[in-house]
Amino acid sequence: MKINRVIVIINQTKSHAKRTAAALREVLNKERVEQEWVDTLPPHGNRYPKNADLGKTKADLAIACGGDGTLLQVAHRLRGTGIPILGINIGYLGFITSVPGNHVQEDMCRVLKAEFVVSHRTALDLTIQGRKRCISAWALNDGLIARGDNPHLISISAKVGQRPLTNYRCDGLIVSTPTGSTAYSLAAGGPIISPECNVLTITPICPQSLTNRTVVVNSTEPIEMKLEQESGPGLVQIDGMTLAKAEPGTSIRIETSKESVPIAFLPEINYYDVLAEKLKWRGDGLSGT
Repeated sequence: MKINRVIVIINQTKSHAKRTAAALREVLNKERVEQEWVDTLPPHGNRYPKNADLGKTKADLAIACGGDGTLLQVAHRLRGTGIPILGINIGYLGFITSVPGNHVQEDMCRVLKAEFVVSHRTALDLTIQGRKRCISAWALNDGLIARGDNPHLISISAKVGQRPLTNYRCDGLIVSTPTGSTAYSLAAGGPIISPECNVLTITPICPQSLTNRTVVVNSTEPIEMKLEQESGPGLVQIDGMTLAKAEPGTSIRIETSKESVPIAFLPEINYYDVLAEKLKWRGDGLSGT
């Protein structure tokens, strides 16, 4: 298989964007690849309603030039197309990107010959039921209720399937996929989950009870979070985007989506090597090895 048509989504705010774009365009032109170039959407607090604009795209490969946030946006914008997404990292950590920005020419020659593997990543379907309306949403990394600008802890109850889990007093509650386990969930003290695992994690943000810790559950079971009636207000967020305000009584049902996300990686990419590199794991920290 040869890559004949690509769509390139590039984050022009990154410092190396122009240089990376020039190198990428040179390779694509040399290989006579048909191209469509699109900029990322500007950073607004709530850009979710615009994120289905590339749903009719036809391409053999999508190339996301930026960081993990850029690839997340591309996953939303291409949702349902089945087009593999390759990340070129000109951002910061880049857990789900494959090609470093300074290796574009050599690595893309291989990619265009289809020398890559595709990892199908678990995603989430969310149903948010408020007082007056019901909203459906989708996420690759995570869905959560957070207190937002409310200065007080919020009260959230959680269920796994039909079974009550517990009640939380906290700054928020995150439900994460394995891909999202290295995002907000990790910052909140959650575990790192290999992307091959069929599980979801439930992680409280700054819980009042020190015994509240992450719970790992089977991805086949739905999870429900509810903002309790005695709680203050909060926000519903997905993949770092604010979706809606959450008033007391608002509930979120989260299930594994039937639409996974195909992410392309160079075949030599090892997930655990990526973790060691990005998180600066260096053994005992003394020997430098």
